[in-house]
Amino acid sequence: MNTQPNGILDFKVYPLKENILSSGVGNNRKGLFVGCKGTPRPETLELLTKMLQAAKFDIAEDALVCWLSDDQPFSFSSLRNEADISNALFFGIPPKQAGINVNAQPYQPISIGGATYFFSASLDEIIANPDLKRPLWAGMKGMFGV
Repeated sequence: MNTQPNGILDFKVYPLKENILSSGVGNNRKGLFVGCKGTPRPETLELLTKMLQAAKFDIAEDALVCWLSDDQPFSFSSLRNEADISNALFFGIPPKQAGINVNAQPYQPISIGGATYFFSASLDEIIANPDLKRPLWAGMKGMFGV
C-alpha cells in the first residue's frame, strides 16, 4: 500500500493478485468464470454446485471456479485474456475488486465487451439468508436463459 504525503497519490494503492488462473478449479469448457469470496466449505460447494446444475452447468467441466479469501483486487480483464471466458459470476466480489469499472446492480446481468457479468451476495450470505436465493435465481435464469 502506498500513500504519498504530498498529495500526488491521495488514495491507497494495492498490488493486484497474480496467478488467479492457476488457483482456479475446473475445465472451463463453457467459458464460465465463477469468483467466490471466502474459502470452499461443504455447504458453499453444495449450494454452488446446485445453482450451476440448475443453470445447466457442470461445476467441474464447464466452469472455472476461483475462491478468493481476502479483498485483494485482481484483474479480470487479464484473466479473460488468458482464458476463454464469456460469462462471469461473482459471489461477494464487487466489480471494483475484479478490476471492472462498472456500476452494476446486484442480481442483474450486465453485458460489456462480449462478456456477461453477474454480481451477487457471497455464498455464505446466501446460506445465512435464504431469501437471497430468489433474486439470485431470477438473475441467473435471465443470464443463461433457463
